[in-house]
Amino acid sequence: YLLMSARAFSHTLWINASDYSPEVDPKYGGNTVIYFGWGHHYPVDSFLSVESLEDISLIYPDGKMEKIVPEKRGFLATILNFKQPGFYVVSAIKKPGFYTLFVDSKGEIHHKIGPKTGLNEEIILSLYYEQYAKCLIKVGDAEENNSFLKPIGHKLEIIPLKNPYKLNYGEFLPVKVLFNGKPARYCKVYATYMGFSVGDDYAYATSTDENGIAKIRIIHWGPHLIKAEIKMPASDDLKDKCNELHYTATLTFEVP
Repeated sequence: YLLMSARAFSHTLWINASDYSPEVDPKYGGNTVIYFGWGHHYPVDSFLSVESLEDISLIYPDGKMEKIVPEKRGFLATILNFKQPGFYVVSAIKKPGFYTLFVDSKGEIHHKIGPKTGLNEEIILSLYYEQYAKCLIKVGDAEENNSFLKPIGHKLEIIPLKNPYKLNYGEFLPVKVLFNGKPARYCKVYATYMGFSVGDDYAYATSTDENGIAKIRIIHWGPHLIKAEIKMPASDDLKDKCNELHYTATLTFEVP
């Protein structure tokens, strides 16, 4: 039960798209629908409130950033319209927070959406968390565009070092993981594709090297999810509120 309780908290945030590579009509442009994943079952799981997100933005190929106001229903499905070809990134940042799991004197388990401050009970899990998500969308003919190589500034961020829309079965996609703008060394990286599992399973697991680079073997076509995860002991300024710091980043895209 303790494992299930801890697992129930460790939801992951990601962004889906109805079309990861929409075409651009010279007259009408192109569009796609983005919608959010939240939980354990890729591609969709639990509902997510827009109030729980700190920021949702669309980054244009030239670096311009535009705020996205999602529709407040279901999986926050929202239409995005494009006029020019290139690589666009949908960015989302969840509001950070604290989570505590503890056992009272009667042996009953309790969840607290907040720090461990003031608790005298047995602490099972106490952490501060931050979550970041990116979705890479290729609009029209983006062959000469490599804007996907540019970091967008998330504290924990996954950057593809090759165009995933040109990969074939069996090839490797190298990704660079940054933490506070610097290479995240020996960081855990997981990857899966739509249809691999209906549970909380990943098709591929690896770690970054000393340069913050990991290689993901492409073993299927279709929409993919990559997740990077960093856990560390609480810093001095937070150790009275939690025992652990937990950072998560995801990147979604499609392999044609």
